[in-house]
Amino acid sequence: MHTKHIYLIKHGETEENLRGIHQGQAVGGRLSKRGRDDIRTVGSALAAAGISADQMLVSPMSRCRESVTLLAAALSPSDVRVDKRLAAKNSGYLGGRPRELAADEAARYGTPIHQLRTPGGESSEDVQARYVNLWNEVLTGPHRTAVLVGHGGGIACLLLWLTGKGFEHYLQHVPGSASVTWIEADDVAPRIRLRNVPPADLADRLDSRTAR
Repeated sequence: MHTKHIYLIKHGETEENLRGIHQGQAVGGRLSKRGRDDIRTVGSALAAAGISADQMLVSPMSRCRESVTLLAAALSPSDVRVDKRLAAKNSGYLGGRPRELAADEAARYGTPIHQLRTPGGESSEDVQARYVNLWNEVLTGPHRTAVLVGHGGGIACLLLWLTGKGFEHYLQHVPGSASVTWIEADDVAPRIRLRNVPPADLADRLDSRTAR
C-alpha cells in the first residue's frame, strides 16, 4: 500500500454558528464572512504546500458544499463527490434549535449525550459508525490524496475512533472553523500528523516535502 494522505476539513463558520444554533441536518447553513475567509486561507495554504487533491468528498449540507467550492478553486481536485456518510448528525426535533437543548434532553432521559437518539434521528455513535465506514473505504481506495469536508461532530467522532478514545474526550476533539487534520496512512497504523489546526496556523505547520 502506497502512503496515503487524508485531510479532514471542517466547513467554515456559519451564520447559524454565530447564533448558537445546532444545525444538524435540519439547517443547511450559510458561511459567515469569517467562514469564507477561513476556507480560502486553508485552500491557499494547502496549494502553497504543493498539495493536489486526487479526491474530494463532501457532506451534502450546503455549508460544506459552499466550503468545497472555495477549496476546489485552489486545489483543482480531479474527483469531487457528495457522500452522505459525511452529513451532519440527524438530530431530529433538536435540529435548528439552541445547542444546550441536547444536554437538557439527555439529562431528562438519563442517557449519555453521545447515545441520545431523538425519534427519527441518530446518536453520535451512529455518526461515528458512518464516518468510520467512509474512512475504511477511502483507506483502501485508489486515491493517494483525499480531502474530506464534513462537520465538527463527525470529525470529532472519527478522531476518537482513530485515537482509541471514548466519548468523554469528545469536546477536546471538535474542530473549529475550517480546521484541518492531516493523517498519513500506509501498511502500519495511521499517523495523525496535524490535528484540528486552525487556518491561521496551517501554513506554518505544513511540511511541503511530506504533506502530499
